[in-house]
Amino acid sequence: MNEKYRFGAVIPAAGLSSRMGAFKPLLPYGDSTIIETSVGSAIPYIATASVIVGYRGNEVTDVLKKRFGDRLTIVTNPDYASTDMLRSVQLGLRAMGECDAFFLLPADMPLIAPSVYEALISSFNSACDVIYPVIDGRRGHPPLINARLIEPILEYKGDGGLRVILGDRRIKEVAINDRGILTDIDTSEDYSMIKNIITDH
Repeated sequence: MNEKYRFGAVIPAAGLSSRMGAFKPLLPYGDSTIIETSVGSAIPYIATASVIVGYRGNEVTDVLKKRFGDRLTIVTNPDYASTDMLRSVQLGLRAMGECDAFFLLPADMPLIAPSVYEALISSFNSACDVIYPVIDGRRGHPPLINARLIEPILEYKGDGGLRVILGDRRIKEVAINDRGILTDIDTSEDYSMIKNIITDH
């Protein structure tokens, strides 16, 4: 582990889940929910975290507060129906506590294993702008983003969102033998595939 640095997490969970046909964050997963599992995977490795809620935000907030208490700061994106993920990330960054780098963790990725966080944290140093976990040549989640990029993210108003902001940076890739970094839940078929796969968080 990397004890020189303090790590945070921004966890967007404000969307409508329109492709899914059901509200992804609160879908059952194991003995809890998708979002509890996704957040729970990161909690041991971070000092500060913000979750951005929108659609059914009160329900998500209740579930998370019951499970994690004050470990999370929860902020609402009131424009969730008409804005993209960048807006939620900007709100989350303003609410997150001080850190040296932060994970950008989608709320619908419950298969990310502890070893992924450990590998990214061990690889981090102040020269890195963004560290991506990679498997079979594909970048996955969660990227670990240097805190010096917070201001550029907050100030960005152009097209392309985070893809553009993070694209022209000092990038490091860490090989990960875990397909959970690519496995999000966009459709009912995705959910059927993963709901019987429980990782050891």
